[in-house]
Amino acid sequence: MNKIDSFRIRKIIATLTLASIAVTSSYGQTRSLSQKVTARKQTSLLDVLTQIESRDPARFFYLETWLTPFTVSRDYENVNLRDLLDEELQGSDINFVELYDYAVIFFKDASPSIRRDSLIQSARLKSTLVESISVGSRSNFIPGSKVTISGMIRDGNENNPLPGASVFVDELNTGFSADSEGKFVLVLPAGEYLLAIRYANYPEKLIQLTAHESGTINITMVGESILLEEVVVGGQSLLKTTIGQVRLNLQDLQRSPTFLGETDIIKQIQTQSGVTTVSEASSGFNVRGGSVDQNLVLFDGTPIFNTAHALGFFTAFNSNAIQETSFYKGAVPAEYGGRVSSVLNIGSKEGNFSKWEGEGGIGLVSSHLYTGGPLKKGKQSLSVSLRSSYSDWMLNLLKTRYRGISEGSVFFYDANVKYAARLSETSKITASVYTSNDRFSIASDTVNQWNNLAASVRYDKNINEQFFYSVGLHLGQYEFSLQDDDPLTAFDLNYKILYPSLKLDFNRTAIHRQSFGIHITAYNFEPGTMVPTSAESQIQGITIPAERSIESAIYFTDNFSINEKIEVEAGLRISMYNRFGPGFVYNYRDERPLETQYLTDSISYNNSQVIKTFVRPEPRVAVNFLIDPKSTVKFGYNRMHQYLHLITNTATVTPVDIWQSSNGYFRPQRSDQFSLGYFRKTKDNALELSVETFYKWQENILEFKDGAQLILNRYIETSLLNGKARAYGIEFSLNKITGRTTGSFNYTFSRSHRKVAGNYPTEILNNGDWFPSNMDQPHVVNLGWRYDITRRIFFSGTFTYHTGRPVSIPTASYSVDGNLIMDFDERNNYRIPDYHRMDLSVILEGTNRKNKRIESSWLFSIYNVYARKNPYSVFFANVSGAFLKPYQLSLIGTAVPSLSYQIKF
Repeated sequence: MNKIDSFRIRKIIATLTLASIAVTSSYGQTRSLSQKVTARKQTSLLDVLTQIESRDPARFFYLETWLTPFTVSRDYENVNLRDLLDEELQGSDINFVELYDYAVIFFKDASPSIRRDSLIQSARLKSTLVESISVGSRSNFIPGSKVTISGMIRDGNENNPLPGASVFVDELNTGFSADSEGKFVLVLPAGEYLLAIRYANYPEKLIQLTAHESGTINITMVGESILLEEVVVGGQSLLKTTIGQVRLNLQDLQRSPTFLGETDIIKQIQTQSGVTTVSEASSGFNVRGGSVDQNLVLFDGTPIFNTAHALGFFTAFNSNAIQETSFYKGAVPAEYGGRVSSVLNIGSKEGNFSKWEGEGGIGLVSSHLYTGGPLKKGKQSLSVSLRSSYSDWMLNLLKTRYRGISEGSVFFYDANVKYAARLSETSKITASVYTSNDRFSIASDTVNQWNNLAASVRYDKNINEQFFYSVGLHLGQYEFSLQDDDPLTAFDLNYKILYPSLKLDFNRTAIHRQSFGIHITAYNFEPGTMVPTSAESQIQGITIPAERSIESAIYFTDNFSINEKIEVEAGLRISMYNRFGPGFVYNYRDERPLETQYLTDSISYNNSQVIKTFVRPEPRVAVNFLIDPKSTVKFGYNRMHQYLHLITNTATVTPVDIWQSSNGYFRPQRSDQFSLGYFRKTKDNALELSVETFYKWQENILEFKDGAQLILNRYIETSLLNGKARAYGIEFSLNKITGRTTGSFNYTFSRSHRKVAGNYPTEILNNGDWFPSNMDQPHVVNLGWRYDITRRIFFSGTFTYHTGRPVSIPTASYSVDGNLIMDFDERNNYRIPDYHRMDLSVILEGTNRKNKRIESSWLFSIYNVYARKNPYSVFFANVSGAFLKPYQLSLIGTAVPSLSYQIKF
């Protein structure tokens, strides 16, 4: 056996590698590597080579220290030596070359080490922080073995976790993302690595990691004012996320065109592939052919039922008070349930634990302020955000034929307070209260008011580095009222939902990253009360009995790697819904449609008596298959159930829409969705490309009967129909994320259909055939860009186009006793014209000077640059009582400029 020094190894390799390639090409495999070998598990690789040399002319050249750590991982019986070496040296930096028919030279691949040294040297010249961390004992180092490195990324000053921070592993050319607690898990071959830790508004940090064995590391980052374009987040956003998961960039949101100066997170959701909206005056969104009520929107873990300000012109969340967002449109984790299309999870900012800071802005319609800081330095913090409107002038800009809007009045506010306390190094408690309120009047006699309340208390506890849990108590409330001041029709209509909940979640971070928990939510519906408010009013008072129910679920998720290329996230959620008394269930004649004339009797249920119970399993699975370091194929499937139904006859969310719980007539909505996609990054990480296709099937969706009364209807089941829905499509996205010009292009082709085919003519729509849903918009294009004129001045813009949505128009009208009657032949038998719009903005940000106490920026934006009168809907006016004349309604028919000023301190 020959033990030669590294200098001689390098000399031999440098002079003879080409010769070995030529010889191998001429003679095939050498006799040394093709000979058969038998070896037992745990035998030293050096002993295997020694035995071969003792009986064969073969000679092996190596440094003994290189091969000493290697032992045979399994039993081999009469296999080629080449195959044994390939398998045992896989994942290590030890390679071998063969010369002629007897010599095998082992050498280390120096290219990763050379690249590491080059990157570190370059980083130090730029004053980038470089830290060395070693995990485990060198004596336990087993080359090629898998190790698990778990860790947490925190703010160095406040000790707060940094959720969503990225960990980029240069040697693997891929990235990982920290979870909501700032925790991450890396599964790597034992060895040396260079980690790049990145987080918005923090300087990049490099870590020289030597992983001898599994262990934990803690990473701290110190924030300071930096230029965002110097931070490039690579890897995790495209290749490592599950299919259908989108992480929103809040910094990009602040640099995008706005409507009247209001940055809007829901509007950013609406530009994602697979997401549409039925009108520009809508804070709702439709995901892959689903309706607006099928989206679960969480604010600090509490569901929000209405996300609109000013009837949809703005979103009910102050973007400056948001810390993080996660959006799922496919392969939804088992942690989430209760809706069947998507999940938008919003987390609010915590106050700084070391110093007070804040930001605010003044716009043409509203102003906002956020501030946060320590109550007890390092231990307790408080954050407060406020936003309020102060002008009705925007309604006068809307070039619409509907005078009620342009002559109306609008006011809104939202506020959020969050308290956080570190009880110990391993435990923490947070308390959050969010509220929003709107008042919108049509002309001078009708006033809409609605408000949200979301309060929560959460306790987090780390049992050890790999196991933690959280307990959350939540209280949500949504209510609306409608007042009419006309003496002859004066009334006050009120509706409310109160929903407390308990959540217990456990998480384990290891090679198998597991989560499981229990969620329980109680609902108390007050479906509506109407009372007359004047002596002359002809309105009859009515109260719909309250409804009570409990939705509960248990779930389990396991995220693991089958090998280096395949990662699986599998989960199961089992949900249960119980409808309780007091209440009535109305019975109807058999073999007759559900109509009031066939009502026979009713069954009365006492307080807390179970009226109906549903138990539904919801399997979920997502698979990532890494083709190479720059591309991956992803697959996802999820089944979800929804026990609450939005009762509406409009395409958009309105304040007077009501929610109906599942019962014997309205079964839970069920959705099955399959997703398949290809995702790729270019070699320089400048471009991201994805192509994703999906198919969604839904059952037990509700459609209204023509002419149905939906509000204050005791027999609501007689006005609604059960149906099915299907949606399918393909989504294409291209993102440029580096350089002076950045941007995104999203195109979606999709179809969304519904089918209602009951047993009786009054329970059938469109002859029982499939018809386009309100959300069916086959072609949707969203283009966004930003050009950095200088380091402080940015020019950005967006363009959106989508096919006009379907609406129902009457095919005939006639007069009966002086009343004009409209006759509808088919549901959604007409499409309004296509929609398209361009918005532009110029952003001037403050000085580039670091460590400045106050930062400021100006945002000038033009919404609807070329003043297109995009259609909102079609309505009909009574002309002389003889016929109906159609009109196209446009809400924003002009270019709308805005100017806003932002400060950060």
